[in-house]
Amino acid sequence: MNIASNIAKSPVVPSTGFLLAEARQARGYSLDDVAETTGLTVEEVTALENDADFDKSRIRRTAAALGVLDRISDAYRA
Repeated sequence: MNIASNIAKSPVVPSTGFLLAEARQARGYSLDDVAETTGLTVEEVTALENDADFDKSRIRRTAAALGVLDRISDAYRA
């Protein structure tokens, strides 16, 4: 078995952005809804969901608003 086979079969941990986007969609919220609730702009929420922004306070604020603070990395909860 080669290295590529091992990588393909290894479990994948979803990114923080994926978890935020998944939680938003599961709740039926639009980007505008989350932006209004968190005080962020739609562009900031989009950047978080696309893993283009790693600002801890914005991630915590968004995760808390979506009820998934317990599912994100410990690095963002502190």
